[in-house]
Amino acid sequence: MNPPQREIVRIGASGARIVAVTRQRIDYIDMAGQEQFIELEECARRWGRWHDDRSQAFLPLPGATEQGSAAWNARCVGQRGALDDPPWAEFKNERTIRFEFGSYEALYTELLRPLRQAGWHTFDTD
Repeated sequence: MNPPQREIVRIGASGARIVAVTRQRIDYIDMAGQEQFIELEECARRWGRWHDDRSQAFLPLPGATEQGSAAWNARCVGQRGALDDPPWAEFKNERTIRFEFGSYEALYTELLRPLRQAGWHTFDTD
């Protein structure tokens, strides 16, 4: 089985922007000017399966319980490279959408903070 093709959306380029982040989804305008969305429950389900398939590669944090780790993973919707150039966040939806940002501050203010306020988070790959 081939890995899914990644779709990259450069937030701020060609009018691409995040419109809203809610408990259900992320609404955004892609670089072609089309309204799109990412369903966060789908991302969390797919993250859980992806993580479980690779569980041996993850090291638990000191003091973390199995129950605490399971609860954390249930609210995880993808991964991020906040310190990469460009900073990015990638979602575990079927289309594997990756948002790229012009700066860490833009990633945090436009996506990570609203995502956390909606009850979701991403895994930091840095």
